[in-house]
Amino acid sequence: MDAPESLSLSLDEAALKVMEALELLQQRREQLEQHLRQGWLSLAQARYSLGCHRVSSLQYGATMVPRVRVCHRQDPEGRPHFEEVPGTGGDPEDPDPQQGGGDGLRQRRGAPEKGGAPIRPPTDPLGWFGVLVPPTLRQAQGSFQRGVTLAVEVAELQATVEAAAARYRQLLRQKRHLAGDSGDSGDSQSPTGAPGDSKDTEGDTVTSVTA
Repeated sequence: MDAPESLSLSLDEAALKVMEALELLQQRREQLEQHLRQGWLSLAQARYSLGCHRVSSLQYGATMVPRVRVCHRQDPEGRPHFEEVPGTGGDPEDPDPQQGGGDGLRQRRGAPEKGGAPIRPPTDPLGWFGVLVPPTLRQAQGSFQRGVTLAVEVAELQATVEAAAARYRQLLRQKRHLAGDSGDSGDSQSPTGAPGDSKDTEGDTVTSVTA
């Protein structure tokens, strides 16, 4: 009887992890929605104050280098992981930081070979729109930057929820299988979710249900 009790405790812990991960995921999604909404609102205010022609794609730089990158990897169990890493400011097609032979190898690969200038970090995109930009444009940038971080957290939490749910389903199958082997008709023999009702009802009721 120790095995079923231990399995039930593990099942309760797995269900608790699923609920906690879902709650945190919902919170991060709401925060992401708020930051994106605030970012678009601040951007609209900046365009109103400067003019639509001053804040548009016409002011984009000739070359764009990402300031942050989202790296994807999988653990030995096949669970995906997402991580936000800063951009290198070098070649726009710089390899994924999670691939290759390590940080030292990547730095040697990206370093200039003939005594050139060291790689500088990406420039601030706000410089495309002038030297003195309105505060609302900076606020929009901050909201979208926070939104990128939250989007990575949401993707990571989504993977956590899926892994916790898979663990819960696995433990539930084990419990039902163990209950079926022990001959208990409580949880595993009653797919309608009414364990033990057949023993307390009258004979004609049981016949009508099982028919």
